[in-house]
This record gives sequence, structure tokens and C-alpha cells, in this order.
Amino acid sequence: MGAYGDYKKRLVKELKKRIVAAGGDGVSVRGGRGTAWGWIDVWCSPGADGFTLAQRKAVESVVGGSAGGNCWVGKLEEVSRILGIPAPN
Repeated sequence: MGAYGDYKKRLVKELKKRIVAAGGDGVSVRGGRGTAWGWIDVWCSPGADGFTLAQRKAVESVVGGSAGGNCWVGKLEEVSRILGIPAPN
């Protein structure tokens, strides 16, 4: 997969861990594919119409910004900065 693929997986795993720890159980955190490769998105529970209040508060507390009705999307560089995990050289 390479250094950047492993790095993206690490960011996805850590972001989900922090959101769940903040009370956001049930969210889906995914790394983009294809033309969306450089993005990471956080979605409400599968099958739900939007974030619950607890999920929204958890996402917003971790990312430091506002979440949309059912998702939050950030570039790898932004997620890296938020989590304090530097990109590989």
C-alpha cells in the first residue's frame, strides 16, 4: 500500500477513536478513494438521516469546526494537523 496509504489508514483509525471517546458512537469514518483519495469523511450512523446531537458534539469537539447535517469532510493535511500526526517524509 505504501507510506501514504498506511498514513491515511492511521489517520482514519485515530480520528474514529477520538470521536468515539468523545461520545460519538456509531459514526463511520472513511478514507476517500479514487478522485477523493486525499480526503477523510465522517458520516452519521449508517441508515440514519443525520448526526445525533451526541455524534455532532463529538465530531465538532474533535475537529474543532462545525459538522454538516450528516457528514464532515476534511483533507488529509487538515486531519493530520487536527490529530498532530505528521505526514511521512
